[in-house]
Amino acid sequence: MERALDAAILAEALGRAHNGLPSAEELQEMLAQVEIALVLRRASMEPKLIETAWYLHAVASVEEARNLYSFAQQRRAFQVSAHIFDLALSVADASVYERQSWGFAAAIGYRRGGLDPNAAAIAQRFGEDLYQVADNMSGIELLPSRIGLAFLTLNARRLFPLLSAWRRQLEFLADASDLVDLSVTSLGSLQFLILGAEDLLYYFARGNAERYERGMNLLRLAASDDVKTNSLDARWVAAHLFAFGEAALQGSLWNPSVLPDSAASIVRSAFTTGGSPVFTLWEPQRELLTSSPSPYDPQTTRMVLAVPTSGGKSLVAQILAVEQLARTGRGVCYVVPTRSLAREVRAGMSKRVRVLQREVKAEQPDYNSLWDLINAMDEPFGDVEVMTPERLAHLLRHDADGVLRTFGMFIFDEAQLLAEQGRGFILESAISLLHVLTQSTEHKIMLISAAMGNSGGIAQWVAQNQTPLVFRSDWRGPRRLHAIFSTEAEWSTTKIEKTSGTVWKYRHITELKGVIRVRLANGRVERLVTQGDTGWRLVRKARELSSPAASFSTDATSTKQYVIAAEMIEALGHAGSVLVVTSTKADAQRLARELARLNGPQDGLDGLVEFVRQELGDAHPLVACLRSGVGFHHAGLPVEVLEALETAVRDERLAYLACTSTLTDGVNLPVRTVVIYDAPYPGQPEESRFAGARLVNAIGRAGRAGIETEGWIVLIRTQSPSDDHFDELNPTADRLEVRSSLLVDSSLAALAAAETRLSADADAIFSEQDVAADFISFIWTTLSVVERRALDPASLDISNIVAETLAGNQADPAQLQLLQNSARAVQRRYITAPAAARLRWAQPGTSIGSARILDQIAESVARELSRDTIVVGSPGRAVDYLSDVIRDLYSLQEAPPWKFKPTSRSPRDIDVDPVAMLGAWIDGASLPSIASRFLKEVEDDEFRSEQVVGAVSQHFEHYLAWLLGALVELVNSRLEELGSENLICPELGSFVRFGVSNEAALRLLRAGLRSRRLANTIAMRLPETRDSDEAALRSRLALMTISDWRTYFDANSSDLIDLLEFTRRRKRNLLTELLESGVTYIALAAFEWPSSFSNLQIREAKDEPDPRPFGVYAAGKLFAYVATEDHADVASIIDSGFALTVELDLSATKQRLRVSLEP
Repeated sequence: MERALDAAILAEALGRAHNGLPSAEELQEMLAQVEIALVLRRASMEPKLIETAWYLHAVASVEEARNLYSFAQQRRAFQVSAHIFDLALSVADASVYERQSWGFAAAIGYRRGGLDPNAAAIAQRFGEDLYQVADNMSGIELLPSRIGLAFLTLNARRLFPLLSAWRRQLEFLADASDLVDLSVTSLGSLQFLILGAEDLLYYFARGNAERYERGMNLLRLAASDDVKTNSLDARWVAAHLFAFGEAALQGSLWNPSVLPDSAASIVRSAFTTGGSPVFTLWEPQRELLTSSPSPYDPQTTRMVLAVPTSGGKSLVAQILAVEQLARTGRGVCYVVPTRSLAREVRAGMSKRVRVLQREVKAEQPDYNSLWDLINAMDEPFGDVEVMTPERLAHLLRHDADGVLRTFGMFIFDEAQLLAEQGRGFILESAISLLHVLTQSTEHKIMLISAAMGNSGGIAQWVAQNQTPLVFRSDWRGPRRLHAIFSTEAEWSTTKIEKTSGTVWKYRHITELKGVIRVRLANGRVERLVTQGDTGWRLVRKARELSSPAASFSTDATSTKQYVIAAEMIEALGHAGSVLVVTSTKADAQRLARELARLNGPQDGLDGLVEFVRQELGDAHPLVACLRSGVGFHHAGLPVEVLEALETAVRDERLAYLACTSTLTDGVNLPVRTVVIYDAPYPGQPEESRFAGARLVNAIGRAGRAGIETEGWIVLIRTQSPSDDHFDELNPTADRLEVRSSLLVDSSLAALAAAETRLSADADAIFSEQDVAADFISFIWTTLSVVERRALDPASLDISNIVAETLAGNQADPAQLQLLQNSARAVQRRYITAPAAARLRWAQPGTSIGSARILDQIAESVARELSRDTIVVGSPGRAVDYLSDVIRDLYSLQEAPPWKFKPTSRSPRDIDVDPVAMLGAWIDGASLPSIASRFLKEVEDDEFRSEQVVGAVSQHFEHYLAWLLGALVELVNSRLEELGSENLICPELGSFVRFGVSNEAALRLLRAGLRSRRLANTIAMRLPETRDSDEAALRSRLALMTISDWRTYFDANSSDLIDLLEFTRRRKRNLLTELLESGVTYIALAAFEWPSSFSNLQIREAKDEPDPRPFGVYAAGKLFAYVATEDHADVASIIDSGFALTVELDLSATKQRLRVSLEP
């Protein structure tokens, strides 16, 4: 347990506590016991703890206490008192009044104690009751704390209507009493509290300084003796909100120290209005944005941020990106390791830049064809692009100068993956090349990580002779509890049975008990042991009745480790969602199945189950698991399914998700509990073990900022556990050092062997593999970039280029010499290669040897096709024509194995033609039908489905999409040189990636639709759109309503969300129009003339499934829907919470609404 239970912190908070209060050590023990009891679901709280909390709250709140307590002590007192009240809400029986008082005390304590996200988490405990408004002012004694608690959520959508309703009720009372206000009545402080809170909220949303001053004055009055009141609670809450207003101003986006004066108001509004508004920054965000050197300074071109998960680093990246975009007009390139994280970042960034009437580019393939790249230059949308390292490397290989013209800022998230074997060097090479190309420009490069122990060293690498901004923080909002689970044998229960075996004649059966070790803040480890018979058994085989221990062998009838783990994990589900992180796909699926068996069927998952069933088929094991509220997540599943699982966890529809560690490397998926299931196996790759950055990333998901105040981390070790394992859950900076993947022993050995071969034979570069091939490709690519700039590659000092890499920066002299010698050998071979060929070999992104083979294949295909009359412009014909070539691609070193088996244990492979299966995939066949057609021999439906899903993901969506895209580019370039117009389908790689065969479906998927099934359905049912461009497709679909989409396309909720985003009008934002001019116009659909034009309202339509359309109501009756093209913008307007005047615009030729801000 962190921070809040540390004895030194408790002592600082208690200060000179009066008699009767516990000492720091006593308080620590009392809190620890409550925390432990919470895990056991039998918690209670001593009254003395509540008394201590109120004492600490008082000394933290009263200015006069500064004589005895420093500001730091008062801050600690707020933190500790908030923690106690937080626990009280979970364990203590109390009245509604007491609970609300505790809730406000906890929330304001967290806010004023610098742990802001915990305040919103406290409010979550009260649910919808917090936002109810009684018509008759009943329960008025509860109103002050409810106002304060609701206000501290800073949820504009809920707060503006709520405060407005309370304000109107009190104004009605004043009018009924012929009073200007209620200052002379017992409700005076309450009225001023509400008015002041509303003004303060308006300032944080719109930046109106007059409203801020008025609001602070009203809160000061509400807290003073100058206003009559019979509610001390109103004064109490007002005093705290006044103090909060002063502190929150320092983190407001309207504060010029947070965003410079040069930033336009619309830049600030991008964060304070619409989706997920931000009214005040968290402590580390504020520190970073006001640090020196300033991150906004054009001279600050290199930044490294090391901040824990849930520390707010994503918002900082958004702020810096939006400010850069608005100030310079140049694009932002945001690099993330996975497509799932890319979608998440894209959605978050889109909310911001749309207010600037800018756009985030839709997902693009990692490996575009040359034609894709040319078309992209003409595309009007895409001020921010989120991409993988592979895509950035691809763009740099093709047109590095174009990348620099397009983007002025490069943000690299999850930068600790530089150390990862394989992909780590792709990231390192892209950053190194960018650094070399931008040393004398104002391009900004920012690296972000939650697990980087040597941030200063990394900054030194990317900065070289410049002054970087290095920011490191250990700040977290939610605290964490660490535990280790294991089993222990109860030897006294051992029973011996005689078997019928001739070798193993006896079976020793021993009961197992579960043990959870919880580490307390004082370092003591508390053991929690299961009570009674768990049903778990250790069964050992023995040759003799009294065999020595060393001669025993574990029997297969012992309770399986994953079964034991699943039962423990299921018991943790009461506290909130659980993420189970494993080393292998098999472990993830085994645990998920067992958890599903324990959890049983669950309600509310029909939509998710149906979506996955449509994508994968009934037989896939994931479908059965989801029906019980359990999922599993690994690379063998399609991207759209993975994203649906992630969304379901965020929406708290999935109680348990078992995943491989690659999920936590790249997706912001915070949960209440993270379980690390560590089951090492022989030959396990070092990079897949739970240690260092990989472990930190996984456990960082525990505790959802803004939703929960505490996260649980449980380590399950199948090996004998030790209390020393707790130290692994809090690794030191040394263990989080990010070092180049080239400098591990195996890589250095491979590079040394390659250097020897290159010295003997220059052509050895064409046969090198793995890490040596990656390094050769980087040097080759760098030389090609130089040559494309019309510079002589022979004159380039390649040794300096090597020194600019992370490896070169971290290497010792001998290691640096090895790298430079290898680079010089590559340079010598590059210079002797034919000029045109060497440039082509740099482009595919394969090893140089594979690139040369591809080039040779392309030459052969182009020569043959130039003499042929066959037309290969469609994807289907192109695949048929290239069938032999596709099979040959599996001889390249990059090719993953193409294997299918009749059973999981069979040594025999099934012969499946990759070309035939690819053809079915492109033709739009569903995954279940592909499985039935090509794997008839596999009797197990689940195993058949798993193999096909894995093959499609690995081979079609990745390998063949990449290699065929590269090959087609090479072929078509040659055909154009030969004057032939008979080109192979230029977008073949994209058709293969998405599994469609017509332009309309491809454009839909390229524009952000996730479902291949939906894209094919739309293309089939709207045949007139098959050759339409994206704009025409958007216009056609925008003519339809959400109900139409459900009916015509059998669209599920995920499909509808994607269609709403697709049909949204680009480069225009109704919220921006409303903010800037005070009025905007909204298009309508399914219009019927209302009987009355009074009291018009826009709200989500009743009795509609999610996502619900926005209905327009007159006198409570629905008469129209908001057009789908305006749905997203209207959602942003509603999210702003602003009071609106809605009128029917009768002057327009088409039915529309006139919406204006109320004065």
